[in-house]
Amino acid sequence: MGSRLGGALDFAYSPVQLTVLMMPSDTALETLHTIRSAAGIAYVVSAAAILCFALAIRVGNWPVAHGAFNVWVNLPLFDPTTGGDVVTRLQRDGRINIIIGILLPFAIPAAIKLSSTIIEVGQLATPQMLVWMIAAWAFVPASMIMRGMAMLRVADLIAQKRRAVYAHAQALQTA
Repeated sequence: MGSRLGGALDFAYSPVQLTVLMMPSDTALETLHTIRSAAGIAYVVSAAAILCFALAIRVGNWPVAHGAFNVWVNLPLFDPTTGGDVVTRLQRDGRINIIIGILLPFAIPAAIKLSSTIIEVGQLATPQMLVWMIAAWAFVPASMIMRGMAMLRVADLIAQKRRAVYAHAQALQTA
């Protein structure tokens, strides 16, 4: 299954191809196939996790499906008093996280290839390093995308609450 996924996702300029190309030219063919297979599986699993989270947000009405969502309890490091409007900041930060998450699978192999003069890239083919490298390569960007989606959802919930309060205030003024 890994060989099929890796082969299917190994096309020009794909993150899987860039992961294989970051290895030194003298890397054994079997090792390259292992890296391609691992990258294919990890990329599909991370994409499936993002899709499941998107479905949980839209279909499952996350995070308010199981009661009220307290922004300040769930985002303890988020300071609402700095940086202007909370909704605008959450939307900006959410979009930035999504953009970085999309770009990281392309940037990580490029950064490793560029740093090949400093570190020995061939050591990444050892089984333990391969697992950690591929896991970081696939799941750090996926978690950033999911974080961005969550921030956009929280910003949307705050905006909806503001509109409801504003509409209620308008209704009271006209009565």
